[in-house]
This record gives sequence, structure tokens and C-alpha cells, in this order.
Amino acid sequence: MRSPRIFHLLAFAALLSADDEAGKIMRPADKSSHKSGTVSLVATAPSGRLELDGEPLELAQPFPNVFHGEMKVSPGTHSLVLKWVGGRKEVRFFSGPNAPAEFTSFQQHPPIADVACTQCHELTARGRFRFKGGCFDCHKAESFQKVHTHPSSLLEECGMCHNAHGSTVKAHLIHPKETACKLCHP
Repeated sequence: MRSPRIFHLLAFAALLSADDEAGKIMRPADKSSHKSGTVSLVATAPSGRLELDGEPLELAQPFPNVFHGEMKVSPGTHSLVLKWVGGRKEVRFFSGPNAPAEFTSFQQHPPIADVACTQCHELTARGRFRFKGGCFDCHKAESFQKVHTHPSSLLEECGMCHNAHGSTVKAHLIHPKETACKLCHP
């Protein structure tokens, strides 16, 4: 019989394989609103390129296939497109006050400016960028166990439920709690 941890990881892997693409836009989130005219961007794709409202966008690439930076945008609705060989992702976001109803306020994580990517990520010996499991470098594990009903072994898999770059959902969840829980708990 499989352990509950294995079951949850297999269920999450099956969910990911349904949308297993090489490119991802982690920030800004789709249908997010940003009060300021400056929007932070984090994306990854092999040999990717970015477009903002149909125009090429040049951002720093601190690591291979990783884009990171700040974009100054005018008030209104914008389209950010990430393209790579064999794929394309698009997010729409709003900048400025009085966002239309379909856009939800974005809460960036980490909320502190100037947190280096290397606080949570590292390069492998092959030069690949990966998460190094640093959530509990800043967050106290004891406080997480008070609000989560999962065993501590699952708490180490934060990315199963949370977007470490920010979200439009409370607690930086990838999906609203009602949806997120049902992904593993039918």
C-alpha cells in the first residue's frame, strides 16, 4: 500500500503532466492587478523571448533561460507573452487604480525588495536553475504546522500549493483553497 505522501505527490505529478510545458510566467499572474506603474516579472523558458503588448521586451537573464526584472507600464490592461520553440504562454494584467472586475490584486512574494534569486534557488552542476528548498530559511516551520493539516513531510513540498513568486489568491496559493484541496483530496 502506498503512503499518503506518495499518493499526494503522484496526484500532483499527474496534474502537472497535464500542463507540462517548458515555459512559465511566474510573475505577474494572469488576471492580476498592480496599483503601481512598475510590475515585477519572473519567467522561464528555453531560448525564450518576451513581448509586452506585442513589442519585444528585453530583461535581464540572471541565469540560463530565466528572465527577471521590473517593467514600467502605463495604466491599463496589458498582455505579456512568453514564446519559445514549441510553446507560448500569455498572461493579461492590469496596472493602475480602479482595476476592472476580472482582475484581482496581486500580492508579491517575497514582499521585501532586493531579495536575490539565489536565496531560494541555485545552479546545479550542469548549470540548471532549481529551487533549493529555502522556504524555512525565512519562515518558521512551527508556525506553518499550526495552520496546515498536513504532516511535516508534505510541508516541505510548498510549491504543490503555493506560488513562491506571488499570487492573486490568499496565502499565495496557486488556486483558491476550495480548488487546491480537491486536487489531492477528492
